[in-house]
Amino acid sequence: MGKYFGIIIAISLATNTYVSAETFLDQVVVTPLKKPTKVFNVFNNVQVITSKEIKLQGYESINEILGKSSSISIGSNGGYGQTKSIFLRGTESNHTKVLINGVDLNPGTLGVPSIQHISVDMIESIEISKGSMSTLYGKDTIGGVINIITKKNIGNKISISTGTHNTKNIVYSGGLNYMNHNFSTNISRLESDSYKAKVASSKKHAYDTTNLDFNYVMTVGQSEVSTNYYKSIGNTEYDSFGSNLNQDHRDNHLKFNLNYVFASSYLDFFYIKKTNEINQAALSATDYTHTKINTFGFEYTIAGNESNHTLIGMGYDDEAMYELSYGTSFKHTNKVKQAYISSTHSISEKLQTNFGIRAQNHSTYNSFTSGNVGINYYLNPRFVISAALAKSFRAPDATDLFGYGGNNNLNPEESKTSEISVRYIVSDNESFASTLYHNKITNLIESDGTKMQNINKARINGIDISYVKYINNKKFDIQYTYQEPKDQTNNVILSRRPRNRLIGNMTLFLKDAQTVGITATYESSRDNSIYDTNQLGGYILVDANYTKDIQGYEVGFKVNNLLDKSYRLAHNYNTDGRSFNLTIKSDF
Repeated sequence: MGKYFGIIIAISLATNTYVSAETFLDQVVVTPLKKPTKVFNVFNNVQVITSKEIKLQGYESINEILGKSSSISIGSNGGYGQTKSIFLRGTESNHTKVLINGVDLNPGTLGVPSIQHISVDMIESIEISKGSMSTLYGKDTIGGVINIITKKNIGNKISISTGTHNTKNIVYSGGLNYMNHNFSTNISRLESDSYKAKVASSKKHAYDTTNLDFNYVMTVGQSEVSTNYYKSIGNTEYDSFGSNLNQDHRDNHLKFNLNYVFASSYLDFFYIKKTNEINQAALSATDYTHTKINTFGFEYTIAGNESNHTLIGMGYDDEAMYELSYGTSFKHTNKVKQAYISSTHSISEKLQTNFGIRAQNHSTYNSFTSGNVGINYYLNPRFVISAALAKSFRAPDATDLFGYGGNNNLNPEESKTSEISVRYIVSDNESFASTLYHNKITNLIESDGTKMQNINKARINGIDISYVKYINNKKFDIQYTYQEPKDQTNNVILSRRPRNRLIGNMTLFLKDAQTVGITATYESSRDNSIYDTNQLGGYILVDANYTKDIQGYEVGFKVNNLLDKSYRLAHNYNTDGRSFNLTIKSDF
């Protein structure tokens, strides 16, 4: 491992010549404060992946994108369409809230978000907000929030790609403006023979999916009426108890917003209707999992400027979850009421504060209060030290209570998080950031191999480090995470969480609109004792990609797992060997 990253670091420190770089101080995010804010001025650690970076690195799936963040370890039950787990800062998958255009992607019955069905070419950006976000986003945010924002293109663009395992993907993105009306649409279709999901599988597990993302905005003065409709449908072949089965998925949501702008503030009313369906042909009968969620509320923002603003919100969630699995069925409903406030103020040129509190009432688990405190201290306009404290809450989901190994006597999880960060913009072509964090979780819900149970106390200590530098025609991006996610009851590492993750990327910007990228990823071994006596071994992966603009066409070629390494991301499930993908995009 050392020779890969040692070379990258040595080169990155060799010279200070600058040719082309993004302006680090000007990068803006929305997720941390629900308001456009410069990354430099947020109170927690935030990582942004843009469509430009997705193009340059040739990413083919959401899990591949997220897996290139050192803070995130991915668990995968096979190839395309198979379940993916997200371990952000050592927390569980159901501790991270994944949003697509501001709508919660996590189905209440499955716990884990269905990221495997989202088309990469539909994405404008992904904002990874690390650490507890309970004040603004409520339950299920112990690890953080991942916000996926789709493209709102004007004009028309089509993308066609093909690759290993007879994989074919076509994506259309387009839109238009007409007077005070804006329309945009993203449509994608992916088909793949994929590969054998389980080690003992007797056949490949094919996958297909179709996605539709439609956006409409009507502007009246400074106010807006907007609608977002998202739908994903498809079929996944998979193994279950020695049999090859077919699983149909249907995931859709409708989001309606009315945003009314006052002189220095704005009022946003919202309504979200979401459904998630999974139907499968089982051995004896048709099994299904259905989730229906209705959410409505409002947020009122008193917005003086980026440094001084207050958000007040109220919301109501009506959740219904139904499941029939191998003859066993359940129906579970939740009603959640919540009110919250978040306020950011500049005390002086050097000191900025953020305070938030959320009160929520859960129909099953009664009332709970969460909140956060954050401080930014600016040593100079390019160097800031941040500190944050937060308290979070997560109620057991339907899978925890009634699924395989379910336990209906579980208690809610509670989390207390503290962190301190430094962000230093060395120059226009160099930046450094580091975060030291501590997360204490009470009543953590984990499987003991047969049944879900509460762990009295769990503790996650860790550090994130990132370094970006432009040199001549090269960009170097280095990320490192060390973490200790421990079950303090018996002093063992929580399952499937690595202690170390290191990612190094070098991108070469060549003449004639050409780029070459090389990424090396190292992940240390992970405990797997709740499933068997073996560990999931550590691994090093090397990926390479090439892009070129040719007379209005964007051509990309990607090789994943260049060295054809064998490794595992989940017990008894395969990962892909060396694979290829060719993409052509064009405006028309």
